[in-house]
Amino acid sequence: MIRFSLSGFGDEISADLDAQLDALKALRISALDLRTAFGKNVLALTNAEVDEIGARVRGHGMRVQSIGSPVNKVKFTPEGRSDELSRLHRASEIAKRLGTQRIRVFTPETDPNGGQEAWPEIKIWMAPQVRYAHDNSLVLLHENDGRFFGAFPGNARLLFHEFGGPHFKAVYDPGNAVLIGTRTMRDWFPWIQIHLDTIHVKDGKQAENRFVNPGTGDGELKEMFSFLVMNGWHGQLTMEPHAQIAGENGGFSGEEAFRTAVAALRGVLDAAGAEA
Repeated sequence: MIRFSLSGFGDEISADLDAQLDALKALRISALDLRTAFGKNVLALTNAEVDEIGARVRGHGMRVQSIGSPVNKVKFTPEGRSDELSRLHRASEIAKRLGTQRIRVFTPETDPNGGQEAWPEIKIWMAPQVRYAHDNSLVLLHENDGRFFGAFPGNARLLFHEFGGPHFKAVYDPGNAVLIGTRTMRDWFPWIQIHLDTIHVKDGKQAENRFVNPGTGDGELKEMFSFLVMNGWHGQLTMEPHAQIAGENGGFSGEEAFRTAVAALRGVLDAAGAEA
C-alpha cells in the first residue's frame, strides 16, 4: 500500500496558531502549510513573527511543508510583474527562515473564460520568477485556482511545457477544477502527473458551486488516487477543505469540519489502496 505524506493549511482550523498545530498533530498530520498567522497573510509577517512560527512548529515536533503565498493572485497589468516578483523575493526569505523550499504561486488573471491570447505576456511575467527559483534553489508550486490563467488545463499545459522542471511544479486542486467546469480525469490526468508535486485535497459540486467533503463531489478523487497509486506516485497531500468559507486569499473550515474532511480523505485513499 502506498503511503502519502499529509500536511494541512492550519488556518482552515483556527486563527490561533497553537490551536492549528494541536489539531493537526491530533489528526496525525505532521506538517503545516503556512498561509496566515497572527491575523496576517504570510507575506505580511515580520521576521520576528516568522521565527516565532518556526519555533512553535518545531516545538510541536512538526515542520513547515510550504509557504502558501498569494504571489501572482492578481489581475494582469503590465506594471504588476515587478510587484509580484518582489513578493516572491519576500516569500523566499520566509521560506528559508522556516526551512522549506516550496512556495505556492499562481498566474495572473487574464481572460476569465480561459482564453490563451495573453500567453506571450504571461510567459514574460513568469520567466524571471522561475529563473529566481532556479538561482535560489526554490520550488514554485503552481496552483490551478479560480479563473486565473493557469486554472484552465490548456493554459496550464502551456505553462508546464515552457517552465516545467525541478523549480516549477504543479499543485493540483480537484475542487478548484470542478468549479470552473473541468474534470480531473478528462482534462488533467494523465498529462499533469510528470509535473505533479502536491494535491490540495478539496472536492466540489459544480451544479451547486460549492466545496464538499473529499469523495462526495465531482472531483473524481477515488479515480485520481487509484491512478496515482497504479503509477507509483509518492507526492504530497495537503488538506484545504474550504468547508465553511472560500475567500479570495484563503478559506476556513473549523476544527470539526476539518476533522471530518480528513476522515473522508482517508476513506477515499483506503478505497484506492493508499493511506496518509
